[in-house]
Amino acid sequence: MNPVKLCLLFDSDGTLVDSEGLCNQALAQIFAEYGVTLSVPDLIRDYRGGQLSDIFDTLAKLHGVRLSHDTEPRYRALVRQLFQAELKAVAGINSALQFCQQQGWPMAVVSNGPRFKVQQALELCDLTEFFNDRIFSAYDIQRFKPDPALYLHAAASLGATPEHCVVIEDSLPGVLAGLVAGMHTLFYNIHGETSPSASVIEFNDMKSLPKLLSKLCFRLNPN
Repeated sequence: MNPVKLCLLFDSDGTLVDSEGLCNQALAQIFAEYGVTLSVPDLIRDYRGGQLSDIFDTLAKLHGVRLSHDTEPRYRALVRQLFQAELKAVAGINSALQFCQQQGWPMAVVSNGPRFKVQQALELCDLTEFFNDRIFSAYDIQRFKPDPALYLHAAASLGATPEHCVVIEDSLPGVLAGLVAGMHTLFYNIHGETSPSASVIEFNDMKSLPKLLSKLCFRLNPN
């Protein structure tokens, strides 16, 4: 019997690239134009991993503002500028990805963000070589985490079964999507959040990812 290969499905923002602060800085700048002061740490805590349109709607209702039709394009332009100036890879992710590549494990990015944003982030952080065109965006199928459809779509496109897939996420919506999809789910939990399930494997340092994946691979290939 051929050994089972892990299929690794990585979130992007906060998992591969240290972008959460920059994205929420842009969000705060947009709402500042309407006279609303938002805390970037609070935005990260409350909205990380969510769908952008839902975040806009929630914040607009909460603060009683009517957003202009060009709000999202202006937000995207701000994010692109901030990425270009400041974006960095998550600490330790490059070495972890090199290890995974050496094992021959297929890897893909599965993100609630648009494809162009993911591509820019990977290019700026020199991570493109690990994924090439294996990028799956919720905008492509209009199904957003915590809906499991995006992870199931990615797995099917890669010819992998859910039980052989590993989801690596930093937010609760993504973790929930991985769980409901029936995939092994690793939670890069640097914010000290409560895991939704005992079956989730938690970690807070990317240096430990190779060891965790090796253990999981051994479980799937005990002989």
